[in-house]
Amino acid sequence: MKRKRLVAVAALAMVIAVPLTRAQADSAEQSTASVTLMSDPSKVGSSTLTRTDDGLAFTLQTTRLEAGHAVTIWWMVTNPDGGMAVLYGAGHVIGAAGAGSFAGSLSVGDGAGYAMGDDTTLEDSLNATVVLIVRDHGPAAAAAVADQIHTIDTCNTTCTDQQMSVHAPS
Repeated sequence: MKRKRLVAVAALAMVIAVPLTRAQADSAEQSTASVTLMSDPSKVGSSTLTRTDDGLAFTLQTTRLEAGHAVTIWWMVTNPDGGMAVLYGAGHVIGAAGAGSFAGSLSVGDGAGYAMGDDTTLEDSLNATVVLIVRDHGPAAAAAVADQIHTIDTCNTTCTDQQMSVHAPS
């Protein structure tokens, strides 16, 4: 008898959970954009941005990076009120092929990765303009690589914003 109740409760949970999962998926908005060089409009990769009421998530694949360099991705978020925040997205050292794959997420109100700007957080994930910036921090230095791939201004000898991908709100 206990097993039948357990099966019935599990079945009921599935009946409730499936529509909730579909509703959450329906509220997500996705956009795909080219990653271009800052110096000219050459396409070097692509990024996908997913927006929900609670925040943002991105994946970004790009090429034409320097092997052995520390590279970071930065969220440049322009909130609907015009305020802008630059926040940490992801980072790692680039392999021999010169390609990079990155992913990250940002919750509304999260300012933990704040680097600069007149706003300190993402305020409205559905209506903000998002620019993903690919920043080269120079060759990875053993003593500084952890900071190179997690901060905006730890550079071996200079930092350069090299690429970007723009996602306007729909």
